[in-house]
Amino acid sequence: MIFANGDCHITYQQQEPLSPARREDLEQSFKDSSHVYLLDMVATGNTLTFYYSPIRVMEEHNTIEPGDVVIEEVREFLTGMEFSI
Repeated sequence: MIFANGDCHITYQQQEPLSPARREDLEQSFKDSSHVYLLDMVATGNTLTFYYSPIRVMEEHNTIEPGDVVIEEVREFLTGMEFSI
């Protein structure tokens, strides 16, 4: 499940916890990838939380609902990491 979590966070939550190896792999891949709006990612337990700047998205897309744009970027990253979304 992917959802907006406050003003500048998008969270992906799954049933099973992330293994330490999987978490490390995700964190490294996030650092090595280029992102349009994602600024940082924190992995804990069974969640991944992505940080973004809502003002930047709102200005670039002329919208007051930036979450949808960022959710799509999160979805692309996770799909590339072989998550079933």
